[in-house]
Parts: sequence; C-alpha cells; structure tokens
Amino acid sequence: MQVSQNYSNNTTFGKFYKVKGSQQDIKHLKNRFLEKDNDFLALSVKKDNNKGVLYLFSGKDFDKFINLTKKVVFFNLRRNVEKYMPNKPKIISIKKAKNLLDK
Repeated sequence: MQVSQNYSNNTTFGKFYKVKGSQQDIKHLKNRFLEKDNDFLALSVKKDNNKGVLYLFSGKDFDKFINLTKKVVFFNLRRNVEKYMPNKPKIISIKKAKNLLDK
C-alpha cells in the first residue's frame, strides 16, 4: 500500500515570532494566518493605546506552548507568553510575517 500526501500549502517555519502593530493590522494578519490550513498557532494580545501583538508558534515551540497550557492558567499564559516560554521570540515586521504566508 502506498500513501501519498500533498503539502503544497504548508507553512511550517518552526519558530516563535512576535509581530507588533496596530490592533487592526494584527487582526487582519491573524485572519490571514487562520485561513491557511497549517500546523501553527497565531495568538493575538491587545496592548495599550490601540496597539497589538501577534505571537506565531510553529514546530517545537508550538509543542512547548501546548505543554505550558497544562501547567499554567491560560489567561496568565496568554498575557505573559514571553515570561513562560523558555526562549525569547524573534521580532519581525508585519511585512515579513506576510512573506511567511507566501512561502
């Protein structure tokens, strides 16, 4: 028996990214990521003065985040992702995040 799978629409970047921007830009970017059918997590957090942050998890960092949800209350984890994750996120611009979608 032969099993074949097509992964032409797969965006697995295996990283932990942080994207800063206005709340509207973050919302649109998150929706674009959610439209894709991939193995990653997009978590948006609202900050002060109409600012927002989008955290992108994929690969091993996605697994670490899921393991943390079992140990830490999700509300605290969502508000302080960088505090609980073992490594710091790489900060990228909204333009670079859109380029990740196009790959």
